Amino acid sequence: MELFEVLNNYCNRNSGAVDKSDKIKYSFILKRLFSAQYPIQCELINKIDSDALCASNIVALLASRYTGLPAFLKVKVDQKKKKETIRKNYDDCVLDKYMEINECGIRELEEAYEVDKKSIDEVLKLIKHYFFENKDTVIVKKNKKEIKDNNKLF
Repeated sequence: MELFEVLNNYCNRNSGAVDKSDKIKYSFILKRLFSAQYPIQCELINKIDSDALCASNIVALLASRYTGLPAFLKVKVDQKKKKETIRKNYDDCVLDKYMEINECGIRELEEAYEVDKKSIDEVLKLIKHYFFENKDTVIVKKNKKEIKDNNKLF
């Protein structure tokens, strides 16, 4: 189960549907999330108990006050958004060639793309056009030349 599913089960009073392994796995994160609304109770859980399964069950008792996911959890869980990456827009060979020319890594390339998309798009389109536009035909021509050379040797 994912964290969001575990939270939904806890807040909908269905903590029995969560496996023990998932309770142990997410016990620390659950305590951290619920400490925003219940700091005193979560501090007592940290001081009194060191067993992850028991701590997770105590957090389930705190969550049983709700019939749905409370607002203080929605804000923290739903904030994760996928940022636009350059890998979706261009082939790996084009990006590799750009990184080779500019002597940088993928991280630097993505940071530069966030700052100035327009100029990097232009450069990547030029690289694609000049290096990889006729990629298939170039490979076919090279293979035909090698076959002709091999025939001459025999």
